[in-house]
Amino acid sequence: MLVSSSTTSPAGGAAASSPAALAAAPLLQPLDAPLPVALTGSGHGWFTRYRRYPVFSAPWVRGRTQVFALVLLLGLLTAGGPLLASQTLAEMPLGGLAQLAVQLFAPLLIGPPLALWVRRQGWPEARERYALAAVVVGVVLALLAFHQFGSEPLKQAIAEATGAVDESGKRKRMAISIGVSVNTAPAAAAEPRPSAEDEAVLSPMTRLSNGVTSALFSFWMAGGVALWGWRRERLGLAALAREQELERAQAQRREAELRLSVLAAQVEPHFLFNTLAGVRSAIATDPARASEMIDRLVDYLRAAIPRLRSSGDSEATLGGQLDIVRAYLGLMAARMPRLAWAVQADDDLLGLRCPPLMLISLAENAVKHGAEPKVGPVRVQVRAQRRADGGLEVTVADDGAGFGASAGGSGLGLSNIRERLRQMYGAAAALTLKARADGGVAATLSLPPEQAP
Repeated sequence: MLVSSSTTSPAGGAAASSPAALAAAPLLQPLDAPLPVALTGSGHGWFTRYRRYPVFSAPWVRGRTQVFALVLLLGLLTAGGPLLASQTLAEMPLGGLAQLAVQLFAPLLIGPPLALWVRRQGWPEARERYALAAVVVGVVLALLAFHQFGSEPLKQAIAEATGAVDESGKRKRMAISIGVSVNTAPAAAAEPRPSAEDEAVLSPMTRLSNGVTSALFSFWMAGGVALWGWRRERLGLAALAREQELERAQAQRREAELRLSVLAAQVEPHFLFNTLAGVRSAIATDPARASEMIDRLVDYLRAAIPRLRSSGDSEATLGGQLDIVRAYLGLMAARMPRLAWAVQADDDLLGLRCPPLMLISLAENAVKHGAEPKVGPVRVQVRAQRRADGGLEVTVADDGAGFGASAGGSGLGLSNIRERLRQMYGAAAALTLKARADGGVAATLSLPPEQAP
């Protein structure tokens, strides 16, 4: 246990990433990791769960295929199940059903996996966009070619395998159409209607409708509509990157402003004047105390000023921040002999990262709003310890006037401390103030465990 020690802590912390690298981070979204909730929202059930992932990623393709295939199967069973159940094998339009299955499922099972392969290449945005569009268009053209040239051989082969052929070995014609069919009624009721085959041949509107419907459906199943989702995803990630960069710039500005305000507060004229006035008064009555005050002031300035001018949070450690607090409390105790203080921290905690200027602000708050208003002896204690989850917890407690004298203690920058914690750690860090049972206030700074490099 280290109590009121002046041991200098080692510099710790990994080097901060450059702003350019941080700004580009959102665009380097891992392909199989969920997208930020700000882009996708949080209300997703089983049918839309795949939308939480990047378009054409493996989880997206897998989830979309499961949902669409289930819907298609349920639709086919609902529409054609009762009809097929009432027919014999030779009467069933198996060839047409096979053609329909190819047109329904082939784009779903071919287009998105090919698009996934494109995304995994890591190409630039423009090249990736053209490649994804080429995949979708290629699948649509392949399906149209199959409809034009490959469906008839497939139907003939299935008809021969099931015996659904006539005396000449030709398959029995059965028309299955998807789309809008408009046929003119016969002029005379007694006039016989043309057969299904003749109707298919004599109705170009039906064939055109089927072809357009098939092409649009293939475009959708192959991921054509998802191309717009891919584009929106890229724009959304870029917007988030700009917002995060703006937040970082604002946080850096607040950090600089806080540094200047704290530096000014620590070495502002009235602080020095009051200290020097106390030294002058003590010279005549208590030379030893006057000498101690000068020594404490020098220690404080030596500890505070270099660290207040440091270049970033990565250079701030718990040991360095406690050095400032220790020098400050020593100086205040020399000026105010009724003040007792202690700083406690285990040696293995001194190298942990600790945001700069927070602990000194809490110590100032304890002195200004707790020790100074109280009549008689008062004590300020700073204690650092490791939580069960590995995080760091630092408590600055006093037995002074409490909340009644300070209305909660605005101090120097408590609101700034909370805002900086939110910017740096989100909800993983906190600053809490509690009234102590024996009087005074305990301010606790909770930091999350350090991440491994």
